[in-house]
Amino acid sequence: MQLVKYIAVAQKSLLDHKLRSFLTILGIIFGVAAVIAMMSIGEGAKREALEQIQEMGINNIFVQDRPEERKNASKQGKYFSDGLSDADIRFIRTVLTPITAHTKMKKIDGYIQTEIYNNNAVIAGVDHNYRDVLSIEMKQGRFIHLKDIEEGRNVCVVMESLYGKLTRKASAEKDTKKDEYLRINNQYFRIVGVAKDKQGYMDHVYVPLSAMVLSELFTPFTAPVSEVIFRIDDVQLISRSVNVIKTILMRRHYTIEDFELIVPEMLLRQREKTKNLFNIIMLLITSISLIVGGIGIMNIMLASVLERTREIGIRRAIGATKRDIRMQFLIESILLCLAGGVIGVVTGITLTKVIELITHWTTYLPVAAIIIAFSVSAGIGVIFGYYPAKNASELNPIEALRHE
Repeated sequence: MQLVKYIAVAQKSLLDHKLRSFLTILGIIFGVAAVIAMMSIGEGAKREALEQIQEMGINNIFVQDRPEERKNASKQGKYFSDGLSDADIRFIRTVLTPITAHTKMKKIDGYIQTEIYNNNAVIAGVDHNYRDVLSIEMKQGRFIHLKDIEEGRNVCVVMESLYGKLTRKASAEKDTKKDEYLRINNQYFRIVGVAKDKQGYMDHVYVPLSAMVLSELFTPFTAPVSEVIFRIDDVQLISRSVNVIKTILMRRHYTIEDFELIVPEMLLRQREKTKNLFNIIMLLITSISLIVGGIGIMNIMLASVLERTREIGIRRAIGATKRDIRMQFLIESILLCLAGGVIGVVTGITLTKVIELITHWTTYLPVAAIIIAFSVSAGIGVIFGYYPAKNASELNPIEALRHE
């Protein structure tokens, strides 16, 4: 009951000076809003990055061909290899026993057409292991089979969003009884499956590795294999395996680094470090704002103590203890900061939504952000309100009554 009385008295005092109270908590509002926006954007970016990396496969190592490096080596008169090849893959599989599976891709730029759509697309020749290694989910139909490759069938698999453009209907409406065809460059391919969209692969059309369309156009310095993906079930062995793969390829390619290694597991760790650094920097910036807000509250509370010296003297004269006076001013300070916290949270959420609409960034507000915001607000109220509250409680009642 005593606490309720303290809160009621503090609330009345703050409402008697609405404008002053609002101006006092501006620093807290901006600081809390910044914390909410920072955590929402940071958490959203983390979740999006994690989703993309997990789609690549946390156990996978990607080796991508870089033909421009061979071109540069040629200009410098250096001897260079033919790029990534089946021989490289076999050698790596022989040396690196932790590799449990692999798949490869031959990629070209192509032109696709249907009766209602035409555009450029990435034509990816893949083997029958590709779907399992990259965890591709099918929306309709099937993926490329081993027989498609062995028999040189002109079949293809398209991504869900691309299929919608090709046919102007959702993949779920696909009539499996009626064959649908896609013209790739100058050849017709039967669509046998529709794959669920995957970040970074939206414009891909998958065909068998044996498809003639992949070798129609000869481009200098193009490798037999555009990309190899190795799967290693034991994540602890990925870092060492990456070093081994790089050493093997450097030796086999005459020290020309005409390849790039992409490791989702390492990317994930790097993203975590970057996010942590971003959080630390933003925390320092918002801390300055909150400290400035706290100092502003302390100054206003000290001015309030001076302004209400006679009131304090009267309360002490009719029986209020030092603790009563201290608690009253301390609760006023905490209420101010909590009010700033509430407005700051609302402002932060609004700011986050505006940023999301303008930039199309993914945002996510964790419950922890709101808890932290209110905890910090209350903490600032206690820290910066204690000194004015102590000063008020230490006033001499007789001198306080004489104050005009």
